[in-house]
Amino acid sequence: MLEKMTFFSFKKKSIQRFFEKELTRQSTLVKSIPVSKIKKVAVLIEEASHDQNQIVPKIEEMYGIRGADVHVFVCCTHLKNRVYKANEFSEKSFGWLGSLKLNSLQEFVKIEYDLFINYGIAENLYMKVITLSSQSHFKIGFSSEDNRMYDLSIADSEKRIDTLNEEAVKYLKILKKL
Repeated sequence: MLEKMTFFSFKKKSIQRFFEKELTRQSTLVKSIPVSKIKKVAVLIEEASHDQNQIVPKIEEMYGIRGADVHVFVCCTHLKNRVYKANEFSEKSFGWLGSLKLNSLQEFVKIEYDLFINYGIAENLYMKVITLSSQSHFKIGFSSEDNRMYDLSIADSEKRIDTLNEEAVKYLKILKKL
């Protein structure tokens, strides 16, 4: 058991190093935000904190996006015998140096969404790696220890989705993205 735990901690440290190095690299790049309106949205949520069945209708309503254009990926706690859906992942979905093992997760981060929303409440290394790896044009999330991966970060001590959505809509209208 000790060997397995040590192996997992080495793997997690390699993912953390990858994340920090890539975040530093990306934060030095000059990013241009397309002036086009938002048509496709990617959403990243935690399984335990949000009901994904309520997320899509809320985004349809607040952002004016069709449900078919909202793609949700869910971060789940790893359970040994669990069968994961196509839009779910756990820490076991990652390899060394932040590599993504799941084809569906690789495709999710490759798609150029107009908007990427990370509804993550807790500081979660795996959700951060996905957010950072996403090829989305505009990224939104709750303020955290390091906001360099977001184009817009929303400060809310209670981390309420409604607050994030309201503030995001307000700023996206100012930016003429909605």
